[in-house]
Amino acid sequence: MRPAAGARTMARMLSPNTHTEEVPVLVVGGGPAGLAAAAELARHEIPVLLVERRVVLSSHPRATVLSLRSMELMRAWGLEAAVRSRGLEVDSRMLDAETLADAASGSLLWVGYPNREQSRALSPVDVACVAQDEVEPLLLAHLRAQRSARVSLGTELTRVWVGVDGVRATLRDLRTGSLRSVHARYLVVADGARSAVRGALGIGLVGPEGVMAGVTTLFRAPLWDVVGAHRHLIYSVSQPDAAGVFLPAGQGDRWLYGSAAVDASRAHDGHTADLIRLGAGVPDLPVRIEGARAFSAAAQLAECFRCGPVFLAGDAAHRVTPRGGTGLNLALHDGHDIGWKLAWAVRGWAGDELLDSYEAERRPVAEYAVARSADPRGSYREPNRELPVDLGGRIPHVWVGERSTLDLLGTGYTLFAGREVDAPSLDAAAPVTIRRLPPIAARAIGAVGDAALLVRPDGRPAGLVPTPDGSGERALRAVLG
Repeated sequence: MRPAAGARTMARMLSPNTHTEEVPVLVVGGGPAGLAAAAELARHEIPVLLVERRVVLSSHPRATVLSLRSMELMRAWGLEAAVRSRGLEVDSRMLDAETLADAASGSLLWVGYPNREQSRALSPVDVACVAQDEVEPLLLAHLRAQRSARVSLGTELTRVWVGVDGVRATLRDLRTGSLRSVHARYLVVADGARSAVRGALGIGLVGPEGVMAGVTTLFRAPLWDVVGAHRHLIYSVSQPDAAGVFLPAGQGDRWLYGSAAVDASRAHDGHTADLIRLGAGVPDLPVRIEGARAFSAAAQLAECFRCGPVFLAGDAAHRVTPRGGTGLNLALHDGHDIGWKLAWAVRGWAGDELLDSYEAERRPVAEYAVARSADPRGSYREPNRELPVDLGGRIPHVWVGERSTLDLLGTGYTLFAGREVDAPSLDAAAPVTIRRLPPIAARAIGAVGDAALLVRPDGRPAGLVPTPDGSGERALRAVLG
């Protein structure tokens, strides 16, 4: 793919005398997509540099739920317990009532997430009610603990050039003003909805702007005392003067209130606190406002997710409204997907065909989420409709002793078999780890009879491998091409 015109123009501004640092993968953006991509690269022991222009990550949560698949990724990165310890035990449905004080007479609505019983039948994890500003620091700390990863906060990418040998970028330290040059084989662009790098590459967005607007207010108030036993992922209130949504956003009675009636510039003058009291149905409710953020949400897709060695992820690739709560989860899934695929490319286990599959596999999911977020009724979905989108075609979860079949996946291929299979000796492909399963577990994931199931690191099947005599090497070579 040829470099975008914007990239060539910026290249003329580079100094030819600047010392250039080499790194296999450069990630721009320290939000969920960038952190996930870097975490997955580090899991594969691929050197990665992540740069983020903010010195401190945001303390205003933009999302408050991690889907089933997102929690499976947290488990794979060793972060499930840490995330769960910061979460809240709630019902995964929305409660709709005139005010929070009317919770006992409210209506329950599915918003696409399974309940605990449904989750346990499908996964080793549950959906988590946890604020985004609790998740991002955990990912950042995890990344900093990896030997193959480096993180540079307070650093922005100011110039970029895309060539046949990768990407050359100029980075500026916002605290000192010093510049440095980096050459990366691949660049992951995860710098948000108004991505400067996407603009520099000349990649446009397709779809409507300003689909939804409002203000989210972060505050503390004893609302759990108000709703009592009716603990839910989200509350919709229809009080005429304060219609909006309340979302639990952390422990210690930390909440978000989203409404078009709020004026962000008046967050601390008592106006917003009065609206919260109206929505809560408690006139004397003690409210402490911590901040407010106006938003204007779009339903858009980037024209392409790939430009040669450059890959867009998260909000840089697609913009969604808050309906359905898909933005954070989409970003994490994007980052994981491009992370393992770039790792395979760097190791020489795969080439352009696998890298092309990033857009081929992620774009339909993003298109679905964008359309859902633009639908005025997009929040209201049964779990059985949304779970296939979230889980992405990965193999079924089956307990094998105290481990899930998902826990048995490695960084290369995994060959699941219900019988003894000889270890293959392949030179060109990614390494293959053989996992012998009990017959019932093997059947449950599709490894029936003499057939073994070859699975990618993301849990998606790569093909069935006949092993009639216990040796699957010839058939495996055929599956791998």
